[in-house]
Amino acid sequence: MNEDEAERLASRVALLASDSGEAEAAGRAVGQLAVRMGLTGGDLRDIVMRGTAQSSDNRALEDAYRAMRRERDKLLLEGAGLRQALTKARASAQMGRLLGILGLVVAIAGAAYVWLGSSPTPSGASITSDLASGVVGLVHVDSALVYARADRSAALVMALHSGDRVIVRRMVWNRLVQWAEIEVGGQVGYVPAADLHLM
Repeated sequence: MNEDEAERLASRVALLASDSGEAEAAGRAVGQLAVRMGLTGGDLRDIVMRGTAQSSDNRALEDAYRAMRRERDKLLLEGAGLRQALTKARASAQMGRLLGILGLVVAIAGAAYVWLGSSPTPSGASITSDLASGVVGLVHVDSALVYARADRSAALVMALHSGDRVIVRRMVWNRLVQWAEIEVGGQVGYVPAADLHLM
């Protein structure tokens, strides 16, 4: 066994006292190194026993100890670098997923805004159809709700029933829905045009 082999063996043996993960790896490394060097378990025991019996100022032991510390420091630095690289890779992957989801949400919201906001008939003021004075509309559904504006979220004015007659003043579009501006009993309101039959 030459000096270089002895130094490597000593470095691996010293790592047996490290943390559990490093100690387990060091144990396998000692076994593989001993097999390559042709050492038996008894040989390893003798080496350890001889080492403990030697004086602490033994030059070879000090060199082996320093080599072991250099090897340990190198392994610790490599492990820390790998852990840091893995953490960065995971953070980058997670950020990429979040950005992808955010981009998808923005794209969907933009498409919805364009589809709803740029409709050719977005409001009641944009397209109206004036009717001749005195056009009569006949309610042909069981119940037709009359709103203060051409919008289902507006305040309710009244409810009409099947067979009721109203004066239709004009037709108005709002958000792809056609409304009839009606007059009944001196009150003006809006009802979905689909609920009326013009006479």
